[in-house]
Amino acid sequence: MRHSLVCLLVIGLIFPALAQEVDVSALDAAARSAKGTSVLFGNQNPEEVMRQREEQRRREAYEEQRRREEEALRQAEEARRRALRPVNLFGNGIKIFAEVNGEIITSRDMQDRVNAFVATTQIPVNAETKDMVIDRVLQAAVDEKIKLQEAQKNGVEISEADMDAGMQNFAKANGVSVPQLKKMLKQAQVDEDVFRSQMKAELAWVRLVQRKAAQEANVSQSEVDEAMENITKDIKTPKFMVSEIVIPKKQAAHIGDLVSNLRQDPRFELYAMQFSQSPSARGGGRLGWVNKGQLAEPLEKALEQMKEGRISNPIALGSDYYILRLEKKYRPGIDKAPVPDAETVRKMLESKKMEETAAKYLRDLRNKAIIERKA
Repeated sequence: MRHSLVCLLVIGLIFPALAQEVDVSALDAAARSAKGTSVLFGNQNPEEVMRQREEQRRREAYEEQRRREEEALRQAEEARRRALRPVNLFGNGIKIFAEVNGEIITSRDMQDRVNAFVATTQIPVNAETKDMVIDRVLQAAVDEKIKLQEAQKNGVEISEADMDAGMQNFAKANGVSVPQLKKMLKQAQVDEDVFRSQMKAELAWVRLVQRKAAQEANVSQSEVDEAMENITKDIKTPKFMVSEIVIPKKQAAHIGDLVSNLRQDPRFELYAMQFSQSPSARGGGRLGWVNKGQLAEPLEKALEQMKEGRISNPIALGSDYYILRLEKKYRPGIDKAPVPDAETVRKMLESKKMEETAAKYLRDLRNKAIIERKA
């Protein structure tokens, strides 16, 4: 009992001292008046609360939009991959599809070339492009036969080493190794021998054309001087920077589909290289700057009515249809055009002559060839 009284006395003596040292009411008032973010002791500024909530809302909206965009890209990529998968167009049996001077092109050859076309151009085979792709692939297969036949006739030989080097160059140009290229061909269901045959035809043709062009495509100094003079003069002439795709009327059954694809797919140069029958096809259909008055009236009239970056409707001219893309318009006094130096002009003239030589050579060979489509 005495001990308990002592304890109570001690507590009684200490507690008042503590109460005097800590002013609880003052502490509570200070905490409540503070503008901190403490849940227990602080009241936030309403404006700060609203700002943080708005910032959080924006973050969440941004993240949601990013997720939607990523999902849309993923779905688009998956759709593109599905569209680029090999499509069996000719059945499982093998039949003669066409003959070129007695040499056959089989349905298997055509299927391999269609698969190679899709793999290298990334142009899918669908309802809009199917017939157009088949026509293009058949023309390429016919040209391949014609080129190899003419090369052999003129003693142009392409060795296995040449084709191996060609494979290496092709792989390097596409940013892959040769083993990766072979794997890609296998995945695209393209027979490697067919791919090498296509490469052999192109290598042989280049050598043959170079040999022929060496005799016919020389550019003289007077031609360079004349071109430079013309360039200097036409700076005062309105002009168009234009690209073209030229389709013979007899091959234009699907030209409407081609125009529709061009207006959805920005790769005009790729389509020009694959489908155009003009010498400009090798350069993606680019004509560069063309002076007003140099083009046929129907073409020029269409260009004058077009806006930059637009694709024209098919324009009938002679035995062909033209599809134009207007890159830019040049207006004298408003726009400035750079003047190329003499060496650039020389190379441009040499390239143009070689393209014209190659186009005429192949056109003459096609006209002489006996071509029969069997399917």
